[in-house]
Amino acid sequence: MDKKLSTPAVGVALGATLALLSMLCALAFAIWPDRMLDFFGAFTHGFDLSTVKTTGRMSAGRVLYGVVGLGFAGLIAGVVYTSIYNVVATGRR
Repeated sequence: MDKKLSTPAVGVALGATLALLSMLCALAFAIWPDRMLDFFGAFTHGFDLSTVKTTGRMSAGRVLYGVVGLGFAGLIAGVVYTSIYNVVATGRR
């Protein structure tokens, strides 16, 4: 049985997943900014993130910039992950 993963498929899947999470995160921050800061403070083991809270509104351009950037980072991470996985799982490239 061949355990090799498709590098482009995994890269696109991870990139799309992270882009979607970025969009959902921006929406959640727009609706519940204080709750989201508290939620992400829990991820960082109790750091008080209220000191970095912005008083300005999120712009569509900044949200899109983050979505595209995180999607691209996910694509690259997926390609790197799959390349390493395929070498480890199959012993060949």
